[in-house]
Parts: sequence; C-alpha cells; structure tokens
Amino acid sequence: MKLLNNYFPLLALGFTVLVWGVSPAFIRSFSLAAGAADALVIRSVATGICCVVLLPFFGGFTVARQDVPRLLLISLIGMFGYFAGSVFGFAYITSAIGGIVISTQPLLIALLASVIGAERVTVPTIIGLIVSFAGSLYLFSGDAQQGLSQSHMIIGGLLIFMSGAFWSVYVIFSKSLIQTYGSMKLSLLSLAIATLPALLFISPSTWATANGLEQNAIFSLLYLTLIGTLLTLGTWNYAVGLLRPTAVGASLYLIPIFAISAGTLLLGEIVTSTTLIAGAIILLGVAIAQFGPVFIRYRPQA
Repeated sequence: MKLLNNYFPLLALGFTVLVWGVSPAFIRSFSLAAGAADALVIRSVATGICCVVLLPFFGGFTVARQDVPRLLLISLIGMFGYFAGSVFGFAYITSAIGGIVISTQPLLIALLASVIGAERVTVPTIIGLIVSFAGSLYLFSGDAQQGLSQSHMIIGGLLIFMSGAFWSVYVIFSKSLIQTYGSMKLSLLSLAIATLPALLFISPSTWATANGLEQNAIFSLLYLTLIGTLLTLGTWNYAVGLLRPTAVGASLYLIPIFAISAGTLLLGEIVTSTTLIAGAIILLGVAIAQFGPVFIRYRPQA
C-alpha cells in the first residue's frame, strides 16, 4: 500500500495532463455548437455556480481587505482572460493548432516574471523565445488547414496566445495569495469572480442556446466544468505539492500530443506536416527556455 501511495502523485499528474490535453477538442466542439459568446457565458456561469456551492467547504468567501486588489487582478484579468481567449480562439482554429500554441505558456510565464523583476532573464530564455517565435511563424505562414482561412488561423492563434498571456498573470500574481488562503479556496474564488465579466456577453440568444444544447454539447460542457476545471484543479495542486518541479514541467509537453490526438479522434481533424514540424520547433524553444538553466548550472563530477 505504501508503494502504491508513492505513485499517487504521478497518477494525479498524468490524469491532469491527459484531461488538459483533451480539453481543446471539447472547447472547440462547444464553441462551435453554442457560438463563442454564448459558450463563454454558459461555461462561466456553470463553473461559477459550482464554485459558489463548494466555497463554504473550503474556507468561505472572505479575504483580507489588502488582498482584494490582487484577487480582482488574477480573477478579472488572469482567469477571465484565459477563459475568453481560449473559447473565442478555438472557434477559429483546430484543437491541434490551438494545443500547440498553448504549449508556449511556460515561456510567457518566464517572460512576465522577468518583466516584473521576479526572475532575471536568462540566455536560454531568450534563445527559447526566438526558437518558439520561429516555429510560430512557420505554423501560421503555411497553407490553410481543414478549410480554415489564413486570417482565421492568425486570429485564432493570437487569441489563444493571449489566453496564455493572461494565464501567466494568474500564475505570477496568485502565488502569495495561494500561500495565504490555500490553492483550493483561491482557485474557487477566482473562478467565481471571473464569472462576472462573462455576463457582459449575454445576448437575447443565450438562454435559447442553453436550452437547445444537443447531447454532445452538454457532454462537452460537463467535461469542461466538472472534469476539465474543478476536478483537475485538485489533482494538479496535489501533484505539484509532492513532485519535483522538473517532473511537473516535463509533463506539460504531453499536452500538445494529446490535443492533436483528441482533435483527430473526436473531431476528425486532419493534422498536416506543417503542424507537426512547427509544433516540434515551438516545443524545442519552450524546452530550451525551461531546462536550459539546469544544464548550464550542471557540472559533472570528476
């Protein structure tokens, strides 16, 4: 039993990465079924309701007055920006392309950390940014894929890239709040608050769209709300608290692979050689930025 317990963090991490890797296919499916604006409202409200129900069991709704501005920053900018960018972005591009763009998030987090002075810019980070940028240019300069126009590919890619930038705001500025209130309470609070700006996208068609969701759209909504957000929130935090950062960071490279596979199996997307080559270049850039400093500091023993 003790040996099995040692594997629980790895199992939790593997489950989380698998769920997050498959999520782009469900986000795109739901965005196309409901329309991006209505999809954002419906998903945000469903998640927000769940958070409000769960919060009394995880510390309640109160935070210190001096922490309110930072909480609003990570919720209204970080969390909501991430949701909005991904929902609207996947309405334009395939889950495979979007999953590759999402893989640049570690780079964006490192870049923002250096901008605010939390970390210094390293040579591997700069090289990684250049390599990933080159891969992105190759990805979006190629032929249009699966009926997508060149403009749609660029718009969708930029929106998902922006969602990653917003997520980096959440990651960087939530650290002190997590230490104060715990990861579960803070996550539920920020998700609940992020529902508020989503309400601005309500239209006369939103209620009719919600009532008319077909079975596949309902399944996508349940997956994204209960599994893709709330459940993996707990499994990710559990794994991060017990595993080495290098193991956690390395696992994120599986997300584009799962995204491409899910798009092919669930949505019938065709993956081109351009996507695969560009994805490999982008991931190489992220790897250089993330693991380069480790190799630089490493000195083999005599």
